[in-house]
Amino acid sequence: DRHTEMADYVRAWAKDKFALFAQEKFASNTVTCVKNTREISVGDLNKALGERGFMISNGYGKLKEKTFRIAHMAELTLTDIKDLLSNIDEILGL
Repeated sequence: DRHTEMADYVRAWAKDKFALFAQEKFASNTVTCVKNTREISVGDLNKALGERGFMISNGYGKLKEKTFRIAHMAELTLTDIKDLLSNIDEILGL
């Protein structure tokens, strides 16, 4: 289904550019938690994304800057996900 397709796309991107936080057997088809292996400022990334009309979520508590979450649910489409990830790549110079 659509959510699985988006989740698979985000997970493939995350594994290529960063790492997955959770083991794949616990992966969700609605949100992906990305391990911040590049030690980027998630707050700065989200601010830059906001200026472009996108948003991601940082981790909670001790994981606030160590992870970030990308949703792939509700009305989002694979095109939306591709646009978000290409903007992240562009902002971070990946």
